Amino acid sequence: MIHLVLDYADDKGLAPGEYLRYHRTFQGISTKALAEKAGIVPGTLTLYEKGKHPIKHSAAVALAQELGIDRQRLLDEYTSFVDFPCGELLQQARNKLSLSQAQIAAEIGVAQNSYSGWERGARTPRRKEYKNIVSAFKKRKVDIHHLANAVVPIQPHTIG
Repeated sequence: MIHLVLDYADDKGLAPGEYLRYHRTFQGISTKALAEKAGIVPGTLTLYEKGKHPIKHSAAVALAQELGIDRQRLLDEYTSFVDFPCGELLQQARNKLSLSQAQIAAEIGVAQNSYSGWERGARTPRRKEYKNIVSAFKKRKVDIHHLANAVVPIQPHTIG
């Protein structure tokens, strides 16, 4: 009887940095090599893997592509929000509440033109602004994350 032992463990419960480190080491890639391929500094990659710094969206995309892994597993709530097309989420949540851009911008604590830029996709909220967005919608009983899970981003129509 032959016993087969697989080196590939269940990685479902890993934090983003642990998940990244697991796949990098499983594939036998050095920190320096992966960082160079992904266009980031090796020290930054080390911080990501140790959970000392959240993985930036652009880095998560590049790292996931290099490792052939699901980039969603590298994203925290903020970067998942940005990755989703946050403009669509913001517009849908605001419309659900029947608020103007000026009204919700005031509740978040930003200028209306900043908020408008987010909805249009011309700008991306920073992490601090994201926390204010979540708080403002939560006060009105709208969970942005639940909304993201319920909405499928609009895909271009292809003619078959």
